[in-house]
Amino acid sequence: MFAKNITKTVDILDDDGKKVVGTVTIRKLSARSLDKAREQRQIAAAQLTSKMGPDMVKAFRDVAKEREAEAETAASSEVPEIDPDTRYASYDRDHILRAGITSWSFDEKLEDGIDDLDEPSAGMLYKEIVDLSDPPPSVTQVVEKKDKGVTPTT
Repeated sequence: MFAKNITKTVDILDDDGKKVVGTVTIRKLSARSLDKAREQRQIAAAQLTSKMGPDMVKAFRDVAKEREAEAETAASSEVPEIDPDTRYASYDRDHILRAGITSWSFDEKLEDGIDDLDEPSAGMLYKEIVDLSDPPPSVTQVVEKKDKGVTPTT
């Protein structure tokens, strides 16, 4: 019920992926925190769109229409495909990392270290926090929604 009480310790491996060099404790984010991360992502997308010219905006709209058509086709198939990357693209990564990392075993201060994470570590921790906070629907859940006439989302 209370998200802050659900935590997970994640091992951080060396560049070879063989030796644990430290640990990071993450927590499940509340619905409110996820909403803020989603809103920040939407604001960033809107700002980017406003900087683009009309031709680029039209190109993105065309791609969106193609994806909608693909989603409708997938919704009518017997076993829907679940794209996990769609869920990960829904949130502002910086917000998720700052709200979701509670401590770590490294000497670097947490507040300073989040800004200094390398891409593989930031990406992995982001996905771990999103998975803990907003687990992907199972195929069964998606099929149940489809059977009830609800378009499956991830």
